Amino acid sequence: MKVVMIYGSADDVPFMEPAREYLNASEVKYEETVISAHRNLSELIEYLGKLEESAQKVVILAIAGLAATLPGVVVMQTSLPVIGVPVPQGPLNGIDALLSISQLPGEVPATTVGLHKKAPVNAAMAAHRILRLAGSA
Repeated sequence: MKVVMIYGSADDVPFMEPAREYLNASEVKYEETVISAHRNLSELIEYLGKLEESAQKVVILAIAGLAATLPGVVVMQTSLPVIGVPVPQGPLNGIDALLSISQLPGEVPATTVGLHKKAPVNAAMAAHRILRLAGSA
């Protein structure tokens, strides 16, 4: 059982430090990877396929920066739960990312957290609760 944080850009990694702190304090296993849905789509699809094949209980945090494509692409490539985390950056300070995630069309079941500095912790806590439902996290 683990949380997987996927970033479209290494620039978004520092934003998720509070999530790492929460997961470490709660003794929840996690891994992080940077794979752009725009620049490395085939690598992202391969990575998600390996997560599916592993049969591990996983919750994915898809960290969405400027283009905010990652959560939608991830949720369409896996049956694992996906929580989109909008990053407050860019000309609209993340409003575009939040709307991109929360307005995904029907049958694209990504969830999202708010757009604020506590969003990483909220996402980590939500993922932890989902894992607890699934077993021994």
